[in-house]
Amino acid sequence: MVNRQPKRLLAARAAHVEELEKTLAENHGPSKHAAHEDAYVAIRDAFNAAARKLQDYARRRRGKTKIHASTPLARVAKIFPIEDYGFLQTPDGREIYFHKNSVSPPGFDRLEIGTEVYYAEELGEKGPQATTVRVVGQ
Repeated sequence: MVNRQPKRLLAARAAHVEELEKTLAENHGPSKHAAHEDAYVAIRDAFNAAARKLQDYARRRRGKTKIHASTPLARVAKIFPIEDYGFLQTPDGREIYFHKNSVSPPGFDRLEIGTEVYYAEELGEKGPQATTVRVVGQ
């Protein structure tokens, strides 16, 4: 015996889509979402959105979500206020250059030697440099 239930459901869905198309065709006013004037486009977009949500859920369940690296911590080692730059010292003893413009508020003028900061590092022309410097607790 063959189960005809899926075919009946499919036919019912097709009839519903046709009704939606007729309703949309009767609506002569401008659509707020012009891309969704076609029922097939609206259905496709709804299924695409549902698929993205399922993929995100599956990634979370598998533990495959992005993990951001912890922000490195350093102390201000040297400051040259007239030249608008300074150096940070990392826990492993490296010195990293930073410019006044890379310091987040309250700003470069408030930094003192020994101040703990978070920083983002990249390789500059003359070695490592901090692109962002933020005082701990700010």
